[in-house]
Amino acid sequence: MQSVGVDRPDLEAEDAPANPGWAYRIVLPRFLRRPVRALLKLQPPRYFGLKGLAALFGLTAVAGVVIGGHSTAVVAALTSWGGLAIENVQITGQSETAETDVLNALAIDTLPSLVTFDVDAARARVEALPWVQQATIKKLYPDTLQVAVVERTPYAIWKHDDVISLVDKDGKVIVDDVGDRYSALPFVVGPGAGKRAAEFAALVAGAPTLAPRIRAGVLVSERRWNIALDNGVELLLPEEDPAGALVAASALDGENGLLSRDIAAVDLRQPDRLVVRLTDAGLSARDATIKARDKLMKKGKAT
Repeated sequence: MQSVGVDRPDLEAEDAPANPGWAYRIVLPRFLRRPVRALLKLQPPRYFGLKGLAALFGLTAVAGVVIGGHSTAVVAALTSWGGLAIENVQITGQSETAETDVLNALAIDTLPSLVTFDVDAARARVEALPWVQQATIKKLYPDTLQVAVVERTPYAIWKHDDVISLVDKDGKVIVDDVGDRYSALPFVVGPGAGKRAAEFAALVAGAPTLAPRIRAGVLVSERRWNIALDNGVELLLPEEDPAGALVAASALDGENGLLSRDIAAVDLRQPDRLVVRLTDAGLSARDATIKARDKLMKKGKAT
């Protein structure tokens, strides 16, 4: 393209409208003339418009997926079809927890991609199961999910608000369905007693000769323990040094069989005294003994 002015350079620009036969053309700077000529010679590729339209539609679809929050689903579908679908789930360590419960907690969806599977969220769901204390989940490419479970260890039976629960050593409730196989575990009663079951177990262990006869520990006002024996006798322990009081009661029983008599309770809350409350049968026997003694004394005086 050449730089051209008016054909009559002697005419002024304002004369152009009065002389329509004179033509004007765009004058390009010299350094742009060669690139423009080359550009004009270029031909668009075949089906350029169709391909461009398809690309536009594709970009629009991708933008819609991202904006609509479906990118994870798309990636899951692509990776599943590409051979990275979850085909195997290996579960180990569980005995009280059913495998179906673990599988349900994993929440493997209809596009089970190992790539997009959220391990942290799944672990939280598995650890929310009653018996599960800890869960470890690993991805084993290309198609396996490995789940290792550590279950809670039953430590005591806790009765509270007419509910009987199985608890671990920390007092966390495992289940409210306690079978006979757990009957040998320590039995604690009362608000707060579940979390202090280890304290009660230590009390029992400190009186080994009396331990086989102890059936339950009752936490009173979340401050002190009462001990229930197998024959119905109740030992009222002090808040301070309950272990020492229980050992003293065990010693008295060894010396004179105190806890095998017709008594309802032994109050050990005072450090300098021991108070015994008799049963109705024991009270009747005591009254009969007193009457017999008084009778003998009167008879002796009469003679």
